[in-house]
Amino acid sequence: MIRRLFSALFRMVAYLARIVAILLSGLVVILCLGTATNLGVVGVIMTLNGMVPSAISGMLVIPTPLGGAFRGDFALLAIALFVVDWACLRIASALR
Repeated sequence: MIRRLFSALFRMVAYLARIVAILLSGLVVILCLGTATNLGVVGVIMTLNGMVPSAISGMLVIPTPLGGAFRGDFALLAIALFVVDWACLRIASALR
């Protein structure tokens, strides 16, 4: 019974990490295109910028020819969240 509860908990964490990672990936694409100011997501970007760990904050920010910038720190965070998603699903399946 407890194993099933922990399995469900790990699955929930995995799905949450996956959703946040997909949203971050979409935000990286929007920022590469330079349409962030047109879409009004500057406030969201500033909020997310405060949540990024200081070790990777501002890392790999590269200007693109389209007028935007590739945010490497957001991309690294999205990759880390995809890894957390994968690991949590593996643990959840092992607990079943």
